[in-house]
Amino acid sequence: MHHTLIPFAIAVALILIDTFKRNKIVGLFGYLSIILGLILFVTSFLNDDFTSKEVFMHSSKYLDPIYKLSASWAGSGGFIVWWLSIFTILTIFGRLRSRTGIHHNLMILGLISASILNGAFDSLNFVPRNGLGLNPLLKSFWMLIHPPACFIGYALGFFIAIDVLLKRESKILIGLTWIFITLANILGGVWSYFTLGWGGYWAWDPVETGLLLPWLSLTACFHNPKLKKSLISLTGFSVAFAGFVTRGGISPLHGFAVNPSCFIIVVLGIPFLIKSLRDWRFDSISPTTVATYSLIGCYVVCFLGLVYQFFGKVSVDYYNFANLPFVLAFLSVLPICTRDLRGYSKVLILVYMSSTILLALTILGHLNWCRDAPLHVNAAISITLPVSIFSLLSIFGLKRFEHKILHISISIFVISAILSWPYAYYSNYKPIFVDKYGSNVDGFEIKLISKDFYMGKEESYEVVKVKFGDEYFENRIKLDLNWLMSGEEFMFPEPTILNFWLDNYYFVMPKSFDLFMFTCKSFYERNDTFALMLISHATGFEYHSLIDDIEKWNPRESVMIAYKKIPLINLLWISCATMLIGEVIAIVRWGA
Repeated sequence: MHHTLIPFAIAVALILIDTFKRNKIVGLFGYLSIILGLILFVTSFLNDDFTSKEVFMHSSKYLDPIYKLSASWAGSGGFIVWWLSIFTILTIFGRLRSRTGIHHNLMILGLISASILNGAFDSLNFVPRNGLGLNPLLKSFWMLIHPPACFIGYALGFFIAIDVLLKRESKILIGLTWIFITLANILGGVWSYFTLGWGGYWAWDPVETGLLLPWLSLTACFHNPKLKKSLISLTGFSVAFAGFVTRGGISPLHGFAVNPSCFIIVVLGIPFLIKSLRDWRFDSISPTTVATYSLIGCYVVCFLGLVYQFFGKVSVDYYNFANLPFVLAFLSVLPICTRDLRGYSKVLILVYMSSTILLALTILGHLNWCRDAPLHVNAAISITLPVSIFSLLSIFGLKRFEHKILHISISIFVISAILSWPYAYYSNYKPIFVDKYGSNVDGFEIKLISKDFYMGKEESYEVVKVKFGDEYFENRIKLDLNWLMSGEEFMFPEPTILNFWLDNYYFVMPKSFDLFMFTCKSFYERNDTFALMLISHATGFEYHSLIDDIEKWNPRESVMIAYKKIPLINLLWISCATMLIGEVIAIVRWGA
């Protein structure tokens, strides 16, 4: 074991004494030992201590210091260390206000055990000269804020669930938990859309779906006070299950730091699940119960999909269409969640008649929302859009300003999502060769202005400057040297997004032979034969043929860029921002 384990081992001893002897001072010293352990853990990354397996696997000596910090939560063990530390800080404040701490101590001991089993403190029996480096997809600004929002939300989720076990609750902490879990979901979508070049923001990836679970349960608790305690307990289980899914190895997009020992995280959530089921009370039918059970219906659909995904593949259509009835029910009752709306029933009938008419037009081929999307996707849009617009009427049925903001934001989010999502995930990229003479894209002239290459210590870049209409933009593609030499996928496009009101043009360079040749030529000019031989072996190029190609290579005077247009996507980000603003206003009002 690595020496960074020592403060955590001391913390275990002190917390056990506190648990059995009820010695609050000893417990506080145990909590402080955990904070000291976190500092030492992070320092091992900043100081390039490659005897730590976590540092060796996720960092390198040439990594920027800010990314060395983010590398400390890139691994399964490191993520739990941070989760544990945030929960410990919450516990310190809680213990200063109350004598009870047994449940918090047990959770801390469980998280320490999980961090050990997930390899946070494993050491190597040799001293490497360098680490393997951070996954290229994680070298991003969003890596600095998305995972922290996750483990802060997870820590708060455990904390409010323990409050329910202790028969107490804090509206402010519940609101903060919802904000951080919402923020984590939003930041994940922003990251995938603006940086990773996936072309979209939500693909029902297991990690995305797992993080959605606590959001659904916590959002449901705001709509039904009678089920509030049960749903908060369910949130405690949900964050444990989400943590398990994140590191459990079932995600094709998030398989960065998988450890089979993550099952212990689920064990930590089981008491909350039992508590939730025991506290569950069925209520009479009302708009608020319909809203609550609609969200719980979505929860069940997502949970079952994730469980099945450990054994087989689950299609995106399963999540979309199994959730659709519950989403429609939720949207239908939004306008009358708090009070009746005059003529509600008649208007709702007209709304569903409109959906039926649009559905018929879509099936008959007279209405096509996205030409690249299949018929069943266009049909789903025809059904959902009128109901989503109808749900905007909730602004007339709510008294509090913050509730109006939250409900309207959800309605606008659904409208923008159902209209932008098919273009993000079904619309085909249109490849175009761009040169200095220019060509036409949707009535705009696109022209190559310049093309440059840059060599770093662990990456190389191709940067092209392009004029699109009256706009100038740079499009980049990155080549990771460590992954090139190890035979992994080594090119990573960085998309460029141009805003046209609420719409986006999304540009990305899929591949670049010139960047590969520039990188090889850089090694050739340094007489780094060993590196070129590694590249030859990893890519399958015959060594002497590779050298011949390097000597003859000249950059092409054009570049291939793929693009597509995504409508109303900016409306989605606006709705996300206003949703968070609404909850912040609610918390301020509760605090006042």
